Amino acid sequence: MLGYLHDYANAITAVAYLFAVIGLFLAFNGKIELGVAAMLWTWFLDHWDGHVARKTSHLRRPGVAEFGKSFDGFADFIHGILFPAAIIMLVGRGSALSFFASLLLVLSGAIRLSYFENVGLTADARFIGIPVSYDTPLLAVMLLLRPLMSGGTFETALALLFSVLAVLHVSDFVKVPAIRGLGVPIATAAAITVSLALMAITFMEANRLGGP
Repeated sequence: MLGYLHDYANAITAVAYLFAVIGLFLAFNGKIELGVAAMLWTWFLDHWDGHVARKTSHLRRPGVAEFGKSFDGFADFIHGILFPAAIIMLVGRGSALSFFASLLLVLSGAIRLSYFENVGLTADARFIGIPVSYDTPLLAVMLLLRPLMSGGTFETALALLFSVLAVLHVSDFVKVPAIRGLGVPIATAAAITVSLALMAITFMEANRLGGP
């Protein structure tokens, strides 16, 4: 089984899982901003594995592409559904709204990924419904805006925003272009920039609390 990781694209996906576990570990230990910063690396690596898979398709042995498709799909579930749902519950501290938003996100996300697994992109390389890959970047932006909101306002806004996003995940009238070509390095640069910003906010807050 491990032989499938000798493939370039699948190896990139494996590294993405490493950052996903780091992100979950940090978030569950109270370092939510750092957890999201790590998960952003899973997010952009998830785009690179597809990019590399397309570029090296002529080198891949039989069965590797099929394995990679499933391997990548589980990564999508972690960074696009499970992780945002967990953050919503952590931030919401057991509120009914956070439970509802997380439940809606998990159900719609699982439906959306299952649909994509069987249908794929449209003829013009568009997703039907908003991809779950938009969830972690949106979560990161919300955390950057968090200092501008009160605690209660942020918790409510986060849960409501992701409830709406959950509906858009399974909406047929929404069609979103896939991130490909030049879009991949642009998305990577944006993700790294935002992850560094989240790290800076965390360290500045730690210094403020630890200062005189």
